[in-house]
Amino acid sequence: SLTAGCADIASVSAGAGMPDITNLAFDPTTSESAQFSIRMPTNWNEGTITFDYQWSHAVTTVNFGTVFGLSAVAVSNDDTIGAAFGTEITVADTGGTTDDLYISPESAAMTVAGTPAAGDVVYFNLARKTADGSDTLAVDARLSGITLYITTDAAIG
Repeated sequence: SLTAGCADIASVSAGAGMPDITNLAFDPTTSESAQFSIRMPTNWNEGTITFDYQWSHAVTTVNFGTVFGLSAVAVSNDDTIGAAFGTEITVADTGGTTDDLYISPESAAMTVAGTPAAGDVVYFNLARKTADGSDTLAVDARLSGITLYITTDAAIG
């Protein structure tokens, strides 16, 4: 994100001959965000979306909680991209062991702002919520991925 963005994508070595930990680092004291967009499949039912996030952290001895929030807006052909994101939904998770992969619980349902239609481009904003009392991790949260859960219409044919 150009405004209060997280660190650029980087990799941390997990060890020789092991997978690298490719991630976006989110600061422990300042709410930072990352934005991405996806053109939704034509069989998306334009309903709510849920998500989980995958993350890790470097060495720390106490306070392992993270909270991330996601918001979205759908943009159709010939619509302005400068549209407001919808209501943010947050999810908390707890780490503990350095360089372990953590997968958050699935979020509550998030409504996509705008007037969603099949095949729209949906813009997302994902932010670490450092002011949330459950976000206690005193080092960078290293986001390695996000999973979006959508509902599609019944298959045709």
